[in-house]
Amino acid sequence: MENYESGIGGNIKEVRLGLGYSQEKLANMCEISNSTLSAYENSKKIPNLITIAKIAKALGVSIERLYYGDENISFVNTVPDEGRKIVNCVYVLWDLGVIHYFENFMSPGMPMGYPGEGERNGFFLDIARHPMSIRRLINSLYEYRSRENTYAEPEKYLEILLSSVATEINHEIEKDKEDEKLRKEKAEAKKAKNMPDQNTTKTKKPVVAN
Repeated sequence: MENYESGIGGNIKEVRLGLGYSQEKLANMCEISNSTLSAYENSKKIPNLITIAKIAKALGVSIERLYYGDENISFVNTVPDEGRKIVNCVYVLWDLGVIHYFENFMSPGMPMGYPGEGERNGFFLDIARHPMSIRRLINSLYEYRSRENTYAEPEKYLEILLSSVATEINHEIEKDKEDEKLRKEKAEAKKAKNMPDQNTTKTKKPVVAN
């Protein structure tokens, strides 16, 4: 079992600096001394659970973020068995819409493995979003695993690899958002163009016969 308590101080400091808070400001928010907070951040002391909760609230993060460094990682890695790790990973990917599953079986009487034209036959787990980035990541991870012992700092190399693909996917997500925004703007403009102008439309008066 990993000693997650040893990383609490570094995680507090990381979040604090990310928010632009000074040690003094955070210490005042948590009603502790600056020297005590410094001792926590330098792993000279480990805060108790109540203090961790106060610090987490002041920083606007969960206790898990301070314990494990990343809430998504903790969701996967803190469970006690491999089966639950797998289930949690699949859940995250499914919830983000990255993967989906479907079945498409052939009609009775058709030869095994003979789907209709343009159809796939069987059951499939598809990568629905970011397929090229994920493919590159998996291929790179296979290469990393085969050559891990040759790297001077394998963990640093792995982090660079993961960050690189994450940045690539984030760019794709931003582009998708921009494209969706553009589609909505075009649809709204088209709708506005097709609507009659209430200021220029005149109501015809009925013709009264003499």
